[in-house]
Amino acid sequence: MNNQTKRKPNKHQQPRISTLQDVARELGLSAGTVSRAITRPDLVAQKTQKKIEEVIKRLHYIPHAAGRSLRSLSSGTIGAVIPKSGVSTFSQTTLALQDELTLRGKTLIVSQPNNLSEEVERSIRRILEHGVDGLLLLGEDHTGDTLSLLKNRGVPHVLMWNVKRNIEQTYVTVSQSEAGRVAAKHLLELGHKDFAFIGAPLSVNPRAAARLNGVKRTLAQSGLEIPDYAISEELHQFEKAGEATRKILGRAPKTTAIICTSDFHALGALRALQELNRKVPDDISLVSFNNNDFSRHTYPALTTVDLRQYEVGTIAARMITELIDSGRSENKVLRPILRLRESSGRRQKR
Repeated sequence: MNNQTKRKPNKHQQPRISTLQDVARELGLSAGTVSRAITRPDLVAQKTQKKIEEVIKRLHYIPHAAGRSLRSLSSGTIGAVIPKSGVSTFSQTTLALQDELTLRGKTLIVSQPNNLSEEVERSIRRILEHGVDGLLLLGEDHTGDTLSLLKNRGVPHVLMWNVKRNIEQTYVTVSQSEAGRVAAKHLLELGHKDFAFIGAPLSVNPRAAARLNGVKRTLAQSGLEIPDYAISEELHQFEKAGEATRKILGRAPKTTAIICTSDFHALGALRALQELNRKVPDDISLVSFNNNDFSRHTYPALTTVDLRQYEVGTIAARMITELIDSGRSENKVLRPILRLRESSGRRQKR
């Protein structure tokens, strides 16, 4: 599914890049004072420092190399901001970015902030200070300040793994709701009726929420639902997924199918099921998402919905290069693929 969304930039309307002198003029201070506030904030009064920071933010000023026009000079570098919570999940995407950009003669700079909006915004500003030619971002939930900064400075950027599609930014993603549908449909075809779901905290992970919505809608079409007590939101840790599995089976002992929002959750669930002497897939079928490298090496091997991580990274690298070179690229939405292995099987009659 391709949607042409980007237009060629108007060469007569280049972005206005604020300078150190603009910041100083706005405040009625010397350029030296502003420079010290940036490089040695301990030498500037706290009140003055705060005023300088406010003006820097309002004028979208970025110190150092990024102060030059991105249209006239090239650093040969591309920045990527991928929060720590997504580093393990999206390791294949990061590897693909590195591989493809290297082939194109570009250097990748990766920042891994905590998954907090202010930390992400701070990382974006810092990576722009390196004078990168373009930026790759995870998801679409970025602050208005961040989007305004990128727009005002004319920074080419591509979103990866976004859920929303009615957005202005260029993006490449995989349909998360379709992934949920694929997982649920597979288990329904195997005769399962009693489902549970183990996922990341849905309020801060729109991808996990979209997968669960896809599962729910598909089950509803067959007159089924996952009860609230069979849905668990846990951190992206093996131990947490194992604890969730035990709690769910304590509350919903008739469960025959568990859907995990990632292979990492599934690995924790698999261990817990083995400790509970519940055979997979004879007693309980297990299906997850991502198709990480290890998923085919577990015992039993995980049935998982492939979210095509490497392909997303390769395409994102090509798209950011296109944006830098021509100012346009096409949005892309990839379809997930079911990787059928040993952890899912037909529901046994009891």
